[in-house]
Amino acid sequence: MNILIVGLGLIGASFAKALKKNTSHHIMGWNRTETVSLRAVEDGVIDETGNIEDLIPKADVSIINFYPKAIVPFVLEHRNLFKKNSIVTDSCGIKTKICRRLEKEDFNFFFIGAHPMAGREVSGYDNSLATLFDNASFICTPSEDTPRYITDALVGLARETGFARTVVTTPEHHDEMIAFTSQIAHVLACSYVLSPLAPYHAGYSAGSYRDVSRVARINADMWTELFIDNKDALVREIDDLVSNLMKFKYCIVNGDEKDLHELMEKGNKIKEEIG
Repeated sequence: MNILIVGLGLIGASFAKALKKNTSHHIMGWNRTETVSLRAVEDGVIDETGNIEDLIPKADVSIINFYPKAIVPFVLEHRNLFKKNSIVTDSCGIKTKICRRLEKEDFNFFFIGAHPMAGREVSGYDNSLATLFDNASFICTPSEDTPRYITDALVGLARETGFARTVVTTPEHHDEMIAFTSQIAHVLACSYVLSPLAPYHAGYSAGSYRDVSRVARINADMWTELFIDNKDALVREIDDLVSNLMKFKYCIVNGDEKDLHELMEKGNKIKEEIG
């Protein structure tokens, strides 16, 4: 099978490396910066590169790895080049805005939104890993009109690539859950290190500081798009977080040991139950 990786940054190049490592598929690659594509060929990360107009028609599966705003325009611009009945997917961290827009179109290929649940605090081709998706989850969000065999084919490719778990859901449920499991954590981490005391943490910090602050190392360009495009779900999570923080503040200000203890016991119990 011919697989085209569009965008050879952290996620795209990691896809290419994982596919080369774990499958026998022919891997084509394209990047806006041509030197990256040529280097990927030299490194053996991809088998072929060239003009995007020449690569797209040969691909049985195309994986688009762009920032959110660029995905829909790319698909629409090249809609007549994608191979008939091929699968076109993406790796973006939000799904509703992209999937619901593209499902309005009458394509002769199948677009299925997808999200590999893996990443690093660094970006770019040089930081890509063949093992990035090991033990990770792969989420795909087909439309109601997508044939089951097409969804199964994408799920099967994800398993070949090395993903340990695959989830099929709606774009809306994906975005709701990602607001809780990922986006609110980045908001919290960035808010935490905005403290005026943060620059003086050395000598006073250990595991707690490291764990809470880790994802404050953030690609601001990409995450700005992700936050805004998922604003409804994310604002709900921020409201819940602020409400819970205020409960802690109230107990501490008023010296309410009983309710403060109960809040921490409740949090501890939930964490033990859900992992």
